[in-house]
Amino acid sequence: MINLAQNLEHWMSVLPQRLKSIPINQLAIPGSHDSTTYGLTGSSEIAPDAKPTIQNLKFLQPVLGPFICNWSKTQAADVRTQLANGVRYFDLRIATREGDPMFYFVHNMYAEPVNDAFTAVRTFLNDHPREVVILDCQHFYKMALKDHHRFIELLDSAFRGKLLPFTSDMKHLTLNYITETCNSQVILIYRSSNVFKWFLWPSHSFPTPWPNTVSIPDLISFITRGLKQRDLSWGFVTQCVLTPTLWFACRFLFSSLKDRCVLPLEQEKYNWLKRQSPGVGGINIVISDFVEYKNYQFCKEVINLNLKLLERPS
Repeated sequence: MINLAQNLEHWMSVLPQRLKSIPINQLAIPGSHDSTTYGLTGSSEIAPDAKPTIQNLKFLQPVLGPFICNWSKTQAADVRTQLANGVRYFDLRIATREGDPMFYFVHNMYAEPVNDAFTAVRTFLNDHPREVVILDCQHFYKMALKDHHRFIELLDSAFRGKLLPFTSDMKHLTLNYITETCNSQVILIYRSSNVFKWFLWPSHSFPTPWPNTVSIPDLISFITRGLKQRDLSWGFVTQCVLTPTLWFACRFLFSSLKDRCVLPLEQEKYNWLKRQSPGVGGINIVISDFVEYKNYQFCKEVINLNLKLLERPS
């Protein structure tokens, strides 16, 4: 039996030609949720996306920091390692820092500056010219219009020559077309109505409905319903993640997001994935927490779903 995930580092490059000729919004693509939280530590500074309750307790950061970190960290592997193991979609949350000209990734706490991750992506793409990466600038915090313009200039500089122009028709956007005809490798989603550039893909081009629940049955019901309602003209992001409330985290204060929300979901997540198919009306991008768990089983499962496309009559 063919294993499409045998070479995770080059999985798009080595797909059968038939799959490289299918629109990218019909392929099954693994992604990571809150992709850049691997660098969070107990001493990381509270970020502007944190709930007001946490903001008000900033003065207790030396004490609360380790607990906040345990419930904010969703990935253990850095961007370079995720790329080498099949991740092709990255969920990014960006913020400024008072008195600091740099931009940072955030999730309740400040993570690394964006430059390091963008350099890692650029280096990977230079070394893998037939791979395509989707960067989703999902949320922005403490960013005025001038900050957006500065950040977009940074993105343009970081990925110049690799950015795929936005198009209102994705039918022709196959891997072959993107990499060979357009000589592009990056789809850059920018979820802000404040700005527009030819290389920025707006929110509606890749809807990403948020389950916002700690209930596994509710999550499965939500993501199943989402696929049935997806607009076939665009991409679609399925968030296969549980989201703890502040009360839930306080209730299990000495535990972690991984122990309470990720591991309990594992089996049901794969049960659900096995029932899915890519293609018209099927799954497209699927994201998960701690994608490195069990040697990137998640990435392998998602990539191999594309085998179902080969089983259909051409």
